[in-house]
This record gives sequence, C-alpha cells and structure tokens, in this order.
Amino acid sequence: MILFSLTVAFVACTPKVKTGYVKIPTVTENALSGVKLLSPDSPTTKLYYEEAGEGEPLILLHAEFMDCRMWDAQFLKLAKHFRVIRYDLRGYGKSDMPEVGQGFLQADDLKNFMDAMGIKKAHFAGVSLGGMTLAEFIALYPERVLSATITSGALDNYPNRATMPKPILKFYNDTVFSLSTQQANKNRIRGLDDFKKEWKSNMRSMGGQHYRKIVKKVDGMIDDCKCWQLVNPVTDAFIGLQADSLLSVQKIHPPVLLLIGQFDTPVSKKSMQRMAALCPEAKIEILHEAGHLTNMESPDEFFDKLLDFIQSTKH
Repeated sequence: MILFSLTVAFVACTPKVKTGYVKIPTVTENALSGVKLLSPDSPTTKLYYEEAGEGEPLILLHAEFMDCRMWDAQFLKLAKHFRVIRYDLRGYGKSDMPEVGQGFLQADDLKNFMDAMGIKKAHFAGVSLGGMTLAEFIALYPERVLSATITSGALDNYPNRATMPKPILKFYNDTVFSLSTQQANKNRIRGLDDFKKEWKSNMRSMGGQHYRKIVKKVDGMIDDCKCWQLVNPVTDAFIGLQADSLLSVQKIHPPVLLLIGQFDTPVSKKSMQRMAALCPEAKIEILHEAGHLTNMESPDEFFDKLLDFIQSTKH
C-alpha cells in the first residue's frame, strides 16, 4: 500500500509531456545562401517538438547529428520550473529535411518556431549546433531573449554575405553549392555507415571523464540520424561573421552564460571566446569533468548552473 501511494505520488508529480509539429516558412527572412530562384516545392516545413511544464518559456536546442532526446536528463526536471520546450532542428530527428537549394537560417527557424508557438520571449539553452543557432539568434533577435546559456560552440566563420555585392554573392553561393554537391556525391559512395562510425569515434575523442556513461545513448542518436546534410548539397544555414558585426553594435546584450567543457575541442573553445569578447558582460563557467556534450556528460551540474543563472537574471 505504501509502495502504491509513492508510485501514485510520483506519477502525479511528473509533468505531462505534449508532442506535436509546427509549420514554419521553408525559405527564411535573413537567409542569403539560396541558389534556386523558383519558389520551394512547399512554402512551409514542419518542426517536431516536445513541451512540458508551466511558467516562463525555456527552449532547448540540440547538437549536430543529435536530436532533442539529448536533453532527457534535464527536460522533466526543468519542466517543474518552466514551460520547457525542446525541438528537432530542421534536418534532424523527426523534423522535416531541408529543401535542396532553398536558403534558410536555423536562427530564423527558431524565431518562426516561437511565433508558431505563441512565444514572444524565452530563456534558451543550446549545445554545439544549438549553441551556434542561439548565438546568431541573439545577434538577429536580441529582443526575444530573456536569457541564453550557450555551450560547446557559439560563432562560426562563414563569411558575411550581407556585405557582398549581388554578383559576388551569387558567385559565392553557386561555388559553395557546387562544392557541396561534389562532396555529397563522394559521401554517398562512401556510405553513411562508415561516416557514422567515424563520427562516433570523433565524439569519444571530444568527451570528458564521464563520456563512457553516455556513449550508448550518443551512438544510438547517431545511428538514428538521417544525415541529410552529408548526402545532399547544402546551403549554409548560418550567418557566421555577420553575427559578429551585429553583436558588436548592440548597446545592450541579453544575459548570456557561456558554459565551457574542460575537455572540449580548441575550435569550440575559441568560438566561445569570440562570443565572450563580443558580449563582455557574459558570465563564463567551466564544467571541469565535461567535454563537448556538456549537458549529457555532467547532467546535474549543467542543470544546476542553468537554473541558477536563469534565476539570477530575475533579480
């Protein structure tokens, strides 16, 4: 009887999870990387999401070749404090794949996702690819950010297309698309199984002291990944150095926490350092036992630092 009561109490305290899809534009407003002049086959694309809890919105963004399941350790715990939402970025998980040749930005997708969900402002946390998306979202849409926790990568080195004359922009995009097409053809010949084996090995090399505890979960997500980006020509879904320019002229930045895994790669750390230089008021903390996938490798410490930071922004 006591065991039954405890089970009922636990179930009653577990936040209910809602799942679904939202439609957002296929071609996004700030994208300058498209090569096809004709309208897309479909004007909209679908993003898969999961939602739980009540209160201020908190949106979680996953890493490359992962999906929203990488937030399993924090999702329901955070739902006790926030309306927490995790979604699969375009090209990953259960969300739609990109349409070949049509330009989009992951940061625009995030803004359009918020609009579809009826969210004006939110707290955010992003890992690796999700951190890059979030850094550019701050550059493009700072007024939509209550706070941002970025880890394992922020700003990338894509050239600033916004400063290119139209003929140069077209030449650049056509060249990138042509090279991407050649690489996609090589990847098809090589096969995804070989790539996934290599990616699993790379993730192990980026891991910290506890990576062995999550290796099966990470390998499972890599196995499930469609890897659309590898076997199709892609248009860059990021603005790169344009974000640096936008951040440098912002008078006030939203509250930013940069969480750096001690065993993360030098490239990732350098990207985070660039973000810190552009947002000097940002808070920086080290996760001493983590590598690249910080929220999975040090789940409790990540949760505590994220929650403490968000709560500190309200004071």
